[in-house]
Amino acid sequence: MRLIPFDGVVRGGGAVVVLPTQKVLFAGPFVVNGPWTRLAASDTHRWVETLRQLEKAGATHIIPGFGSWGGAEILARQKRYLVELRRQVGWVIAQGRPYEHLQGEVRVPSDYLVWAPYDAPRPEDIEYVYQEMTVPAAPFHGRIPQKSDPRTHALVLYADLPHEPGYILEGLRLAFEATGVTAHFTVDVKALSAVNLSKVGLLVILRDGLQRPKTGKKSQYIWMTPEQQQAIVKYVHGGGAFLNLHNSMGLYPDKGGYLELVGGRYIGHGPLERFRVEVVDRKHPVTRGVSDFSVADEQHTPPYDNQKVHLLLRNRSDDGKSVAAAGWVYEPGKGRLCHLANGHTRESLQHPMFQLLLRNAVNWCLRNGD
Repeated sequence: MRLIPFDGVVRGGGAVVVLPTQKVLFAGPFVVNGPWTRLAASDTHRWVETLRQLEKAGATHIIPGFGSWGGAEILARQKRYLVELRRQVGWVIAQGRPYEHLQGEVRVPSDYLVWAPYDAPRPEDIEYVYQEMTVPAAPFHGRIPQKSDPRTHALVLYADLPHEPGYILEGLRLAFEATGVTAHFTVDVKALSAVNLSKVGLLVILRDGLQRPKTGKKSQYIWMTPEQQQAIVKYVHGGGAFLNLHNSMGLYPDKGGYLELVGGRYIGHGPLERFRVEVVDRKHPVTRGVSDFSVADEQHTPPYDNQKVHLLLRNRSDDGKSVAAAGWVYEPGKGRLCHLANGHTRESLQHPMFQLLLRNAVNWCLRNGD
């Protein structure tokens, strides 16, 4: 019998008991299979991660802390419920929309529930998750990286109106798990600050510079402030690492320090289509082991400063009429920067070659081995 504590995850804490030989898991408060689940005082991000760990135990008989017994599908359902709730709340936050929009739009599908509608999330649950995913709780959720921590930490700002957070989180999480980097994901643009950057070794952005709060025809605005631009530039030049992904040059302050730092700019993209990604420099650490591949994605066509950056990849349409930069690197000041243009679709983000690019890029930016 194994007793595994998971303090600070669900309300006052708790533990699970595993009977490995019998493949039985007593899941305690971490799994509720039927009754309404109160989320207040919990850490829903860590709750999801805990459920992923419990799935690896391979138990086939699950006894929840509350509700009906069942098989491994109970763990999957609990995880899916929390992931979907965080995804929907996060998408509203990522668009810069006010809290009031949540109550009318967050709807967990009935097949994610067990005793629907009795176990559907209540307004207080939605409000609690909103508070978890916004500043000041975001991005570290009370677990601020300390100088004594030997792990490498990353601040990951992601999602906007055209890019919902669910599939982006799936794709990026795979790369960070493979590299051993502790990623602090956030959909709240206010979490990007000089103070928060000082706590991490890597900044990752996958979102554009426009907020679309849907509060009126003229409500759209560029969110990145002069202070945030200055913080990023100072961070990278001072030795920080920056992985700039997909649309993270689009709709940012024109002629500002941020776009000057990245070394290129967004001027649009073609329709969703399948095209070829070609490796230009096969000797660079970011492209090590990467071969040419085809993917369904948006083909971005960013002009770049070829006097500043080193081109690694290019996209080529099937008819050969459109050829554009798809990735570059350079070292601003004491830091390192990598831009990868693809990543609009789940297929693109999770393509084996793009996952290899992401892993290589994280390691190169952090000077891990190169």
